[in-house]
Order: sequence, then C-alpha cells, then structure tokens
Amino acid sequence: MKTRPNKKVFPSEEQIRLRDLAIEKIKSNLLPNNKIIKIILIGSSVRDNFGQYEAPGFRGNLFSDFDFIVFVENDYLIPNWLNKEPDGKPFPEEKLNLAYRNKGFIENKYDVEVFFIRKKSMNNSKIQALGEQAGISMSDTSKNKHIIIYLR
Repeated sequence: MKTRPNKKVFPSEEQIRLRDLAIEKIKSNLLPNNKIIKIILIGSSVRDNFGQYEAPGFRGNLFSDFDFIVFVENDYLIPNWLNKEPDGKPFPEEKLNLAYRNKGFIENKYDVEVFFIRKKSMNNSKIQALGEQAGISMSDTSKNKHIIIYLR
C-alpha cells in the first residue's frame, strides 16, 4: 500500500458542499435503475477529512476522492462513463474487485471512485469480513463510518 502524503483538510462547510454535490451527481448518473439495491458513501468525505494532498499527491491525485459503494443485482451492467480502477483491490478474487473511477467528476477537479458489489457477494460472510477489513460497510451493523444515500 502506498503511503499517503500529508493532507490539508478543507473547512467543514466546503466538505459538506462538495459531498452534497457528489451525492446528487452520482444519484443523477446512476438512478433510476431497478438493478441498484443500495448506494453508500464511505471514505474521507464521511470522516470529515476531505482535502488536498501535498505534492506529488496520492495515486496521481492532489485531492481526496469520493468513494461510493454500489450494491447491485448480479446482472447489473457497469456504466461506460466509469473506467476500471487498477488500484481498487480489497478482495483476493479479481472478479470481485469492481472498482471504477471517473476523473474530475466533481467541478472538473475531484475524482469519484465507485466500487460495485454484486448481490451474490453481499451475503457471503467471508466477503463481508474482507470488505469490512478494507473499510467497506458491508452490513447495517458495520463499524465503518458511512452514509446511505440510496436504498431500494
């Protein structure tokens, strides 16, 4: 895992403004869709430490990104406005690592990372444990901080 450089955290009001913008934009790009079960937001924008990294940045970005987890039906087709993210690998089986990115998604500056979890994996206790360990809120009892932004 790459070491993250120091980050200057944005003021709370700016974090909330950007987070609300990201939530509305992801919802308008993904919904309505009856194949989407739930969408949650995790990461720095939920933990109130969203901001700007010192140069050279982290994973090629100078800013934090927005991390959405989208739980979907098994036959859901991932939209083509997202590009496969090679660094999103919390699971040992590659076919489970459905991490995608859209660079500059918010204000042409902040990336969005969208991680898809198919229904067949949602209730698998082994996958749930691996997801929780990676910071992904896999259940209602998750200790990982998250915001539910859509629930079917």
